[in-house]
Amino acid sequence: MFSYRTICMGFILLYYFSHLAEAVQARSDREQQVSSSLATSSRADSSNVYRIWGPKVLCSLLPDDFLECNKPIDHKDNRTAKEEKGYGCLKFGGLNYEDVEHTKVHCTVFPDIDCHGPRTFQRDGVPCIRYSEHYFLTTLLYSLLLGFLGMDRFCLGQTGTAVGKLLTLGGVGVWWIVDIILLITNRLTPEDDSNWNPYV
Repeated sequence: MFSYRTICMGFILLYYFSHLAEAVQARSDREQQVSSSLATSSRADSSNVYRIWGPKVLCSLLPDDFLECNKPIDHKDNRTAKEEKGYGCLKFGGLNYEDVEHTKVHCTVFPDIDCHGPRTFQRDGVPCIRYSEHYFLTTLLYSLLLGFLGMDRFCLGQTGTAVGKLLTLGGVGVWWIVDIILLITNRLTPEDDSNWNPYV
């Protein structure tokens, strides 16, 4: 009824399918082990994974009101020190954005603030600006009213030129007028390179 050839083909197919079934079973077992180990590790690391839609914000994205940041380091035109450190300011001050140098500072999140990630980090893009007790309006009034006595330059900390201006009575009025123009055009600035204090 069945030929020898048909019986041999049947045994060959039976042998082939049995080995195929074993290979498929072994592969599914391996995949199940890998997926279970990944699930275990993801459960263990779930506290370290940042969820963008979660309630916590990244600590590095918090506004300055929630951080305590160090002041920019002053390298005082020492380019080598800045290159070794990797951050810091060579100069302070500047009126326009492109004139102001920017650097990194170390920031720490306040203890009561809950956020995700490291609580101490470096924030980039901090302007190299510092304020002292120099007010533009006060200095301008001194320059207009008592500039011939050098009061404006005394206020800015430029003692040497202030004494010269005082002894010459404002360069017989010429130096007085020139300093008013320099002050208005922001070419006469505080001696310590600080910016005008914005709070009057």
